[in-house]
Amino acid sequence: MRFLAALGMTAVVGLAVVLTSCGKNIDYMGLFMTFNESPDERFAQSMEYNNVQHGYDHYTGIPDEYKVYAMSDIHVDFSTDNLDRYVSDYLADTVAAPFSLCLGDVINATGHWDYFAEHVKPVTDAGRTIHYVVGNHDLYFNQWPEYRSRLHTSTYWFDVQTVSGYKDLYIGLDSGNGTLGVDQRDWLESLLKEKKNQGYRHIIVFTHTHFFKKDTSQGHTSNFNLEETYDLTDLFDRYDVSLVLQGHSHSRDLTIFKDVTYLRVDALEDHYPDAYYTIFKIGNNINYEFIKVN
Repeated sequence: MRFLAALGMTAVVGLAVVLTSCGKNIDYMGLFMTFNESPDERFAQSMEYNNVQHGYDHYTGIPDEYKVYAMSDIHVDFSTDNLDRYVSDYLADTVAAPFSLCLGDVINATGHWDYFAEHVKPVTDAGRTIHYVVGNHDLYFNQWPEYRSRLHTSTYWFDVQTVSGYKDLYIGLDSGNGTLGVDQRDWLESLLKEKKNQGYRHIIVFTHTHFFKKDTSQGHTSNFNLEETYDLTDLFDRYDVSLVLQGHSHSRDLTIFKDVTYLRVDALEDHYPDAYYTIFKIGNNINYEFIKVN
């Protein structure tokens, strides 16, 4: 028995060595287990930034109908052609909102954060903001500390007030591990309860991992488990969420469930054959169009 146990342990160690040495662009071990901070730990760090250091953003004087640019799954490594196109189009659109959304998977692997930062710097130089949430690739190779040092938070909210007094609420959620964890989920319900009677025209949730599995393109990392999906979709329905934005699978999908619209957007990755970003038109209704970049 001791021999078998030792043999089993040797096999596990051997597998770990093989997986960690297979390539610098894929964190094979990270596909199966989390070695860095848990979702609850990341949530606590995000809340520290939100509540102590930064606060929550409020955009005022926005037109009653406005445009929001959104991108997902950029996977920056050594090229940024599609990202550069997105930045250029966004900055050229003088009537776009002063903020845009990124739904995660900014980086493909380690060592590319400086390169990414250089190519989105024109957005901040122009006085605009990109609001990010973390993706699974942003966590691989223990990259959360790097993400946190640059982008600070992955769970937060901000709101918009238009010139006529309409208000829209945006909620960013950390789903990089395919779950919200306990503390973030409780925070989300408390936030929705607090905001319920404050007259918001739309509540828009944006996150990385999607809720409805339509294919096997991402294997076991592709969506929330069934119990959590049921719980969160019920929560979104009860608090009248208008739109839930997701990325992750690199292909768009539209699902309407319990009167809530779930939109999965395309990837912006350079190496992806059909790369798009999305423009949302937010008014009394929400419309959107997909912009092909290659």
